Amino acid sequence: MNLTVKKFGKKFGKPAILALGAAALAAPGFAPMAQEHDHSAHEGHEGEAVAVTEAEADASRTLFSQYGCGSCHAFTDANGFGSIGPSLDGNDALSVEYVNTIISNGQGAMPSFGGMVSEDEIETLSRYIVAKKAD
Repeated sequence: MNLTVKKFGKKFGKPAILALGAAALAAPGFAPMAQEHDHSAHEGHEGEAVAVTEAEADASRTLFSQYGCGSCHAFTDANGFGSIGPSLDGNDALSVEYVNTIISNGQGAMPSFGGMVSEDEIETLSRYIVAKKAD
């Protein structure tokens, strides 16, 4: 059965057309969240020891809060309780290099912060996340 929008509207009503349109617009927004995460980019860096000074940790907590990272990511040290993105607490798969790349370039539903945050701040934030993920 070949239904045009007009025929579809007569058969199922205006709310059905609106629901169909809303679903079509929403689907691309959810697609990135459904992607499988590729850990190959940071294999071999697990368990690396990373240290940050208290001043670096404080500055990183401020950035984490300022850019709303905690609204998507759980990260106890920075009062992050989000559940949209992966939890950073106890995430042994994170390396400084990997976190730096994801913050800089984004991935899936995570936006890129490169250009909004300096490279030095991204590096410090990446080291902070990896250093405090086990705390």
